[in-house]
Amino acid sequence: MRDARRFDLPEEAVEAIRAALTPADADEGVWPENVAIVAAFLTVASQWRTTAIGGGMEPMRMLWIGLDYAGAKVGIEAAGMTITPELWNGLQVMEAAARDALNGVRE
Repeated sequence: MRDARRFDLPEEAVEAIRAALTPADADEGVWPENVAIVAAFLTVASQWRTTAIGGGMEPMRMLWIGLDYAGAKVGIEAAGMTITPELWNGLQVMEAAARDALNGVRE
């Protein structure tokens, strides 16, 4: 869209291009089968167990251990979501990926 504006296309034309390029069922890049899992993860994103490691010759840093499952369960249920095995498994997949990213683990 920046190029369209840079070449002084009228705003109506820019919006027409945007509408043509955006699927009607677009959900911010999350596949429909994963929407509930992502919503659950975002709901409990503050429920991480962490610890500090290092010191001495190594600088202190935060180590992300994983989600506090008791807190995660309460948060998901308080948000009115039903915890199914599929949702829980998906949440654990997201947890593992987020933990690795937060801890700086690279493949």
